[in-house]
Amino acid sequence: MIRTALALAALLLASVANADTLISNINGLQVGPDGKLQHFTGLLIGDDGKIIRPLGPLDDVGVKGRIVDGGGRTVLPGLIDAHGHVTDLGFAALRLDVTGTTSIADFQQRLRDYAAAHPEAKWILGFGWNQESWTEKRFPTTADLDAVVSDRPVVLERVDGHAVVANSAALKAAGVTAATRAPAGGEIHDGVFVDAARGLVEKSIPQPTLEQQDQALAKSQEILLGYGVTGIGAMSTSIADWQTFRRAGEAGRLQVRLMSYLTGTEAMQAVPHPTDWLYGDRLRASGIKLFADGALGSRGAWPKQP
Repeated sequence: MIRTALALAALLLASVANADTLISNINGLQVGPDGKLQHFTGLLIGDDGKIIRPLGPLDDVGVKGRIVDGGGRTVLPGLIDAHGHVTDLGFAALRLDVTGTTSIADFQQRLRDYAAAHPEAKWILGFGWNQESWTEKRFPTTADLDAVVSDRPVVLERVDGHAVVANSAALKAAGVTAATRAPAGGEIHDGVFVDAARGLVEKSIPQPTLEQQDQALAKSQEILLGYGVTGIGAMSTSIADWQTFRRAGEAGRLQVRLMSYLTGTEAMQAVPHPTDWLYGDRLRASGIKLFADGALGSRGAWPKQP
């Protein structure tokens, strides 16, 4: 119920109304300037799509536009996610999803079903495996993937985004052999490439087209708004991601507010300093994200103790 109400509020606030709109009959909750919880039963929105003020049950407001019955649903201010990967979220939703798999066999079946349903895909890309949730408690291997798909490259990303597993076709396309050594800051484990070693395989993956990048951003915004998330710290923003955000802003398609942190020092050449808010208040380059180690689940973290 709350998710539905959040989606309703996000949709109404992301669009521009033709006249003042009153959302009545709602269970509104917000934190006031004094830090205390406030309740309201109505919400008045101006013709620019911005909230004028919340209303109590005794407020008398003349509305020249439409009145929307909220049906008693809960309405909250838009949520802000401090750390997310915006285009990655969209691509993950449009590709093979292996999140929630419980075993190697379950993981393989998800891949098998996807491959059968997408015979046209020259590469199979996906996201979400987590060996810690599997009964075997081990990394997947190249052999695990080859047993299901061997006729085309497969590269599947771990749930933390710090490792990928690849099949033999993908390794061949990337020129990776048993003699290939992991670069500094990376590791290789029987087909699993951790952190800096990911580039050995990913360099051969066809880059998404501009249309595919735009589609991923649109899908990501759909998901975020569906949960009532109206602002997000867009971490690890690549130059291609930033350009995708700019295209959406220029076309008036940015519905979620993005506080962008570009990835790596190479981004400083394209965006050398934090920007002002662009497209009203929908996009801003806030900084650069750097990190020195990996994640625990993909075994790339650098613990103080063994």
